[in-house]
Amino acid sequence: MTPPRMRFDFLCSDEACRALGAKITATNYDKHPQDTHKAAHFSLNPRYSHADTCEWIVDQEQEGPNGRLRGESEDDARRRRAKSRLDDYIDTFDPMLEPKSAEVVENISDSDPDEERHVANRSTGGAPNARVSKTNRTSDFERLVESYRQARDELDPEEFKLLKLRIKGQGEIYLRWYFQHIKYAKLGTTDRVLMGGGDLMEQRYGKGFKIKFRDKVNDKPVFLYVSSDKMTSYKSQRYIEDLLSLADTVRYYTVFALGQLTLSPSGKSIGLEVSELRHLALVPGRKKE
Repeated sequence: MTPPRMRFDFLCSDEACRALGAKITATNYDKHPQDTHKAAHFSLNPRYSHADTCEWIVDQEQEGPNGRLRGESEDDARRRRAKSRLDDYIDTFDPMLEPKSAEVVENISDSDPDEERHVANRSTGGAPNARVSKTNRTSDFERLVESYRQARDELDPEEFKLLKLRIKGQGEIYLRWYFQHIKYAKLGTTDRVLMGGGDLMEQRYGKGFKIKFRDKVNDKPVFLYVSSDKMTSYKSQRYIEDLLSLADTVRYYTVFALGQLTLSPSGKSIGLEVSELRHLALVPGRKKE
């Protein structure tokens, strides 16, 4: 939307609560990622009464004297407590599924019975009425990136190393392994999120654009090129254009892309190829002095 963006009201995800007109609160959904260090998330609205079976007020399992839940290892307990400090930690990512307009449906259930339970909403500060869900699942790449960024920035290194992510079709891996800085990437690497800082080049290609990374791979410059046709056919092109318009005011962009590094025909440079723009996220860096 064109600024100033109006805010919306959100009804509860529970059908019985919607019949009562019960609402939940949404935070930061109307802000660009560079304008806030907190991810967009939902939280319980205490002004409304909810049904007894509502997922937002299901009682939490109680920790034992050792700070663990029943059958939980020490690492599992530390991992659970680390995730409870985050606004919107993603447990499962499905890169093949098109994002839905109502992601809350994905958050409520999952077909993997072995995934640990966790508190999906964090704004209640660990109160007994915090929302509990089997898993927090998404196919929205930018939401995954925001989850990663907050975990990396707000958790201490040992906590961050414990976090895991289930990739649909691949299995469960540590979150830090799924995100790889481009300077450590190799040609042909797939099924990883490549990331790194880069500068938007002045020349535009119709609606297309090119970003040059600040780090090299095999002593060769690395570029991300998005064609005009790809931009034109992308339903969220306006959002990308909005971010690109900040090029003169920010120091650089941090690029996150689920793509592959390929050698150019001349052999003098390397390209980061992204098959779908929904698997590309641009985060503007600090503003210029």
